[in-house]
Amino acid sequence: MMNAESGSQELRLSELLILAFLWMIFGFMLWYYLSAFHGIPVRMLASKILSMLLGNDFLNIIPNPDRHYLFQVQTNIPFRFPDGSRESLGFIVNPLIFGYGLPLLFGLVMASGVSFLRKLFVLFSGYLAVMVIQVWGVVWQSLKMMAFNFGEETRQVVMNAGISEELIALCYQLGVLIFPPLVPIILWVLANWELIEQFTGWKPGMDS
Repeated sequence: MMNAESGSQELRLSELLILAFLWMIFGFMLWYYLSAFHGIPVRMLASKILSMLLGNDFLNIIPNPDRHYLFQVQTNIPFRFPDGSRESLGFIVNPLIFGYGLPLLFGLVMASGVSFLRKLFVLFSGYLAVMVIQVWGVVWQSLKMMAFNFGEETRQVVMNAGISEELIALCYQLGVLIFPPLVPIILWVLANWELIEQFTGWKPGMDS
């Protein structure tokens, strides 16, 4: 009897994973093709934060003219380019590398057997969480590039703003490696705790 229950539970879990994978593929398509739109609040918030941190040395963030899902960070820092010209520094940041958790969450949520309203609530909460992660990632990648990629003059601008290299390295690694995959999964687990209990057989307060 126990083996039959275990096999049934394993089948339900495998079905969930297959459905989540299929929904995730569809979610990635939507996420990518709509990236120029859902990236707008990320760009605006990241631009505001960098402006507060760097003051007049920062100009703005605009969509890249060729690929609108990319951000073009513009500064007022004079920079000598390899061809000898000297203009204000600008560089490209890809916000999508910090936001792939959204289609991951979409796949898990759509595969879960919960009500449509609950799915909408979890997806909206996930969108807000991923947006914050993207803002974090864009800000710290911009500071990382300015501090490490463009020479001493640009690095000094960041140091003068009171932002240490150690802090930049830590926050950048968190924004690239930890937050994007972890936060959406944690959010899904918290929103589907009954399902987790069903698959694991564990409930809070149970003796080990």
